[in-house]
Amino acid sequence: MESKHNKDHKVVIIGWDAADWKIIRPLMEAGKMPALQWMIHNGASGNIATLHPVLSPMLWTSIATGKRPYHHGIHGFVEPMPDGSGIRPITNLSRKAKAFWNILNQQGHRGIVIGWWPSHPAEPLNGVMVSNLYPKAQSPLDEPWPLAVGAVHPCKLSKQLAELRLHPQELTQEHLLPFIPHAAEIDQDKDPRLRPFLRTLAECASIHSATTWLMENETWDYLAVYHDAIDHFCHAYMRYHPPRREGIIERDFTYFKGMIEGIYRYHDLMLHTLLSKLDQDTTVIVMSDHGFHPDDLRPTRLPDEPAAPAYEHRDYGILVIKGPNVKKGATIHGANLLDIAPTLLDLFGLPIGRDMEGKPLVQAFDKTLEIKTIPSWEAVQGDAGTHPPDKVIDPVESQQALDQLFALGYIEKPDDNCNKATEQSVRELRYNLARAYIDGDHHAKAAEVLEELHVQNPEEIRFGVQLAICLQVLNRVSEMKSLLAELRRRRRKVAKTARAELEKILKKHAEAQKPQQSVAETPRRTAKAKKAEQPAVANTLDFSKIPEADQHTILQLHRKANGHPHDFAYLSGYIKLAEGRYLQALKYLRQAQKLEPCRPSLPIQIGEAHLHLKRWKAAESNFRKALDLEPENAYAHLGLCRVRLAQRRNLEAAEEALSATELLYHYPLAHYYLGVALHRLGRIAPAVQALNIALTLNPNFVEAHERLIHLYEKRLHQPRKAQHHRRERIAILSAQSTKTLLPTTAKTNGTTTTSSPSTNVDVPISQPSLPQGNSPMSAHSSEIITVVSGLPRSGTSLLMQMLHAGGFPILTDRKRQADADNPRGYLEFEKTKNLRNDQTWLPQACGKAVKIIAQLLFFLPPQFPYRIIFLHRNLDEVIASQRTMLDHQNRAGAALSPQALKKTFRKQLRIIKSRFAMYPRIRSLSLDFHHIISEPKAASEAIEAFLHHPLNKEAMARVVDPQLYRHRLQVPLEVSSSTTPPHLLR
Repeated sequence: MESKHNKDHKVVIIGWDAADWKIIRPLMEAGKMPALQWMIHNGASGNIATLHPVLSPMLWTSIATGKRPYHHGIHGFVEPMPDGSGIRPITNLSRKAKAFWNILNQQGHRGIVIGWWPSHPAEPLNGVMVSNLYPKAQSPLDEPWPLAVGAVHPCKLSKQLAELRLHPQELTQEHLLPFIPHAAEIDQDKDPRLRPFLRTLAECASIHSATTWLMENETWDYLAVYHDAIDHFCHAYMRYHPPRREGIIERDFTYFKGMIEGIYRYHDLMLHTLLSKLDQDTTVIVMSDHGFHPDDLRPTRLPDEPAAPAYEHRDYGILVIKGPNVKKGATIHGANLLDIAPTLLDLFGLPIGRDMEGKPLVQAFDKTLEIKTIPSWEAVQGDAGTHPPDKVIDPVESQQALDQLFALGYIEKPDDNCNKATEQSVRELRYNLARAYIDGDHHAKAAEVLEELHVQNPEEIRFGVQLAICLQVLNRVSEMKSLLAELRRRRRKVAKTARAELEKILKKHAEAQKPQQSVAETPRRTAKAKKAEQPAVANTLDFSKIPEADQHTILQLHRKANGHPHDFAYLSGYIKLAEGRYLQALKYLRQAQKLEPCRPSLPIQIGEAHLHLKRWKAAESNFRKALDLEPENAYAHLGLCRVRLAQRRNLEAAEEALSATELLYHYPLAHYYLGVALHRLGRIAPAVQALNIALTLNPNFVEAHERLIHLYEKRLHQPRKAQHHRRERIAILSAQSTKTLLPTTAKTNGTTTTSSPSTNVDVPISQPSLPQGNSPMSAHSSEIITVVSGLPRSGTSLLMQMLHAGGFPILTDRKRQADADNPRGYLEFEKTKNLRNDQTWLPQACGKAVKIIAQLLFFLPPQFPYRIIFLHRNLDEVIASQRTMLDHQNRAGAALSPQALKKTFRKQLRIIKSRFAMYPRIRSLSLDFHHIISEPKAASEAIEAFLHHPLNKEAMARVVDPQLYRHRLQVPLEVSSSTTPPHLLR
């Protein structure tokens, strides 16, 4: 196989965080970005689709690894300290997959990596790595400014590179004026808006300085450099970018209107410098991880959550490739962040890992070569230049770097209490993981995470909103309706509390600023007057005189007080669409559209409702309205495709589907409908190709299998291939009919599009349904599985012994023998321990009782009727008993304190209750361990009545031996209902 790479061929990848064509194109037309324009003229360029959530550490790690966040392990901006002493900025120590530089390192290539996020501490590569902490100024100019430990590898370069850094206080008027011609008029003691500019520009210059020096003084095969300045400038100054918008005062517009243009032109100058140091045999890639809305699509308000500024990001970034084998003037279609790592490996003639989720961008090159693959680079042995497992970093340096993220608004300042700060960071990492699962079409896995977050954080409405989206995709519409009703109640409660707190804090500052004017409440004020007072008070305040901490509190309370009515209208529309009540769906979606008129996803959903109502003109009008708002919207193009298919205008349908795939290649629905249109046009070979691409992206796409069955049988006369797809279709439908109560299958197949109310992201949805069945009361007793459950050491073995003595059939293999902790035996069945992955043994349990610990109940498949007897016991006793058992077995157990472990168990029990409340094929009986010990006959009678099965109650009672009740507390510490949850289902 011919390789694109030779020993003299170098590769450079330059990352510009948040760079957007909407800003770049006008600047190039004005001749203000000549270096990038030269690259485009002599190379290939196009959009590159981002991933969600649009958070830079996650995205740049996906770029480097070719894998989504749930595979590479980077899930946010901060992570807990390994010693539990607090939190730190996210490090590359959390990365679970090899980056392209690790793979190249194994193949003997020497490289330079500078500033990548996250890349601290620097990895021991064959070459040089300069971490993202390298340019951070941690002290005033007149104090020592040591380089962060671990910021440079090899260490021998640390002194030289430290001297190349630029401190923000070294910037002079000469540096400021090209960006801010009126900088001298700004009082920096009162106006802090110059500070982020100085800091960001200095860091950007430091990264560039290190890059140019290393290019000239080190040998290398590849170079990767990352700049975050455009992103930071956009978050701080995009509001001032021309034309002047409503609410921006003229003075501020005059000061800062040139900031965005200035930082783009500065990047072009840096690019020109780098290009001047390269020869014609070097392949250069310039790219961004996402764009940034410069227009009315930028949200007017941000949600009340950490990393809220990320909602200003746009779904498409820039991609430019210039090199010896690159097509001149070509347009790259359908590129995705996941495609970069495979493309880099291909440039070096290396195989692509089949566990990578992107594809080499062969369309950008003149020569189309065979792509080599291997199962995974993770299994390849050799020096990858990665950290040893026990690598740690200085927490003091971590705290200093955190201050940067606080200032940028990407994270909230953690609570002084380390435990609370750690919990907050874990919560956000879990939330980001769930959103990554949604983006990867793993809605069931996302729902599992979101349900836990929703139960544990009831005040955080966003968890419930995202969970509602997942429930709709999974066709769990009744649960979605119940959840939405609950969210409305919580929203009203949160808003009411926030309004009261906001009124109180505003009054406090109004009185402090104008002590001569009373703002005390008088009995004569009407309700309307009270409601109007809050904004009136706010309008009279001078917020520059309010402490920064209180300003932040006021902003948070204001957001909570106003709520997000758009979300609830949108979700209500979702429910009506899922129920097939399209006219009512239109009512709610139009209501949401009035609240958010510039959101493209709303006319798309309205068009969806009209499609179902066969109102083709109205559907087309709304899809075009979405394209008017955002011309690069793959979902709107697919909507138009479906309209054209309904009208039998198949050529136009194919063109619209092709437009969708060119914008968003990783969109199986678009490839499917392209295949449908091509089939109708009689173009069978490309139709088959499109349908197979849809299945590559989504192997569980039943409709794609069905159409391929038809094509292979009726048109191509290839019965073997038809039979293959028939088997695949049967397997998928069978898996859907036996999936667990909370399914964990990877992909879904869908027929429409939807979007998250909290984002501008539109994602494919599907509507698989859980199998329906009769309740346990209507099923024959031989079909019912009786489950004895509870936390380990809560009395489940005792209950199994009672059932056995009473004459009820039990399922046990007796592999676990009696011991000092359970002298009468455990009566367990070994295969229950692997219930998560294996449910094939469950038919053996029909008509019998089997012991399954509480944490495994989630994996019971729904085709069986169940009766669950759930044991409750004081949690302090449970934990003490577990500790004794672990000591007897010489095992360490969980590295948690008893109080922390008790808190975890309590949360798990709450989740069990919430998950099973909706499933009609489960009945349950809750029994208290203390009650069984003290009144065994009464407990036996309750069990017999619940099971509707005659039992030997006297024999059951004789099994109970109070002498075996060890770890008894003199005064029960756990007496509230929160420690012993009520019936799983009444």
